[in-house]
Amino acid sequence: MISNKPAFLIFSLLLLSALLFKINAQDAAAAGSDPAIKAGEKIFKSNCASCHKVKGNLIGPQLYGAPQNWEENGEFEGESGQEWLYKWVKNSQSVIGTGHPYANQLFEEWNKSVMTAFASLSNEEIDNIFAYVEYEANKAPAQDVTASAEGAGGASGSGKYTELFLYILLALLLLIALILLRVSNVLNRMVLEKEGEEIPAPVPFYKNKKLITTIVLLLFIYVGNNIVNSAIDLGRQQGYAPAQPIKFSHKLHAGLNQIDCQYCHSGADQSKHSNIPSANVCMNCHKGVQNGPEHGRKEIAKIYAAIGWNPGKLSFIDDYASMPKEEARELYKQWLSDDSEKDYSKADVDEVLAQVQEPIEWVRIHNLPDHVYFNHSQHVNAGDVECQTCHGAVEEMDVLHQNAPLSMGWCISCHRETPVEFARNDYYKTYKKFHDQIKEGNVSKVTVEMIGGTECQKCHY
Repeated sequence: MISNKPAFLIFSLLLLSALLFKINAQDAAAAGSDPAIKAGEKIFKSNCASCHKVKGNLIGPQLYGAPQNWEENGEFEGESGQEWLYKWVKNSQSVIGTGHPYANQLFEEWNKSVMTAFASLSNEEIDNIFAYVEYEANKAPAQDVTASAEGAGGASGSGKYTELFLYILLALLLLIALILLRVSNVLNRMVLEKEGEEIPAPVPFYKNKKLITTIVLLLFIYVGNNIVNSAIDLGRQQGYAPAQPIKFSHKLHAGLNQIDCQYCHSGADQSKHSNIPSANVCMNCHKGVQNGPEHGRKEIAKIYAAIGWNPGKLSFIDDYASMPKEEARELYKQWLSDDSEKDYSKADVDEVLAQVQEPIEWVRIHNLPDHVYFNHSQHVNAGDVECQTCHGAVEEMDVLHQNAPLSMGWCISCHRETPVEFARNDYYKTYKKFHDQIKEGNVSKVTVEMIGGTECQKCHY
């Protein structure tokens, strides 16, 4: 007698594997490995990127080539152009006050815009900034931001094709199982006929108890798996991308213009929360930048209408809160009508006018349960965690969305796998045991889990 158990066993194992199969993909980006370049990148993005680009002018001139220009044109009163460049970065107005010809020429060329003083920067840090600028300007061209975004979309879209492939695979496995079952039955009948034994009446496949039992069991596993996963996902918002009162593009600001995350979200390295930037932070750039590449003046006008900036006079409106609302609305309506590049619809204008003398009510995207403790400054400073680790490639997002599940399992996996910058971080000086083990070669890395990062009370209190 030929048994049909192998067919059922193969079918069951393959089908169960297919039902529980999941695919995850991650992209990684490499940066310059030189410590000076990495240090310069951080300073550039934190202090310079809001007004300067590496190549191409923004509010101020491009920084690529600046050291050479100062060396060629900046020698004055017995000091080299490089020495004057250091002084210029630390306090440009004091250099202009000395009568320095090149400094005054720059000041005139840029409409006498006053550069922010960075007195706390050392000469070495300024050198690091320009080392990063030189590296960034001469490295191989990066993939186009739009293409990257489409690639990211393609990666997420590939999940649909994976799911379709699994369903096709399940159908094929089911067909193979039925064929094997049929072959097994035919062979059994042939053996019985040869031995002269009674041949039982054929049983239709849909009445086969073993097949029915297997299908019921697998359906139970499938439905149970979906119920458990759905219960686990309750309250989670992965992929959440709400409409915001202003169409703010991280792709434009953090990607194209390379503005550092912490320039706007300054609380990320100083407090538990990463703050939503105030409109005053927006105005650091948008006093001068009045037109956007896609929406023209419309979205920027909402900021002006909320904070009380007169774009015609380039100044804040005195006592804006007490200004008659209709008068304020007329001001911004007129300014939009003067935009020769855009023809705004009534709905566009109404959106701007609705923001007059009203706060900008941003919609929160990332939100943890109340019983979970998370500290941004601890991860940014002690952990040296990049924003993209949790928030994804925000520099490629026109519309910001929650990238990671932010689940307990996701956090614990990171703590178990992520090595701590243990040797070069003063925060971990007190962990003498691990420093000794590293020196002795007993451990190659120290993870967050090894220093208590998976203890319940670390995150729940």
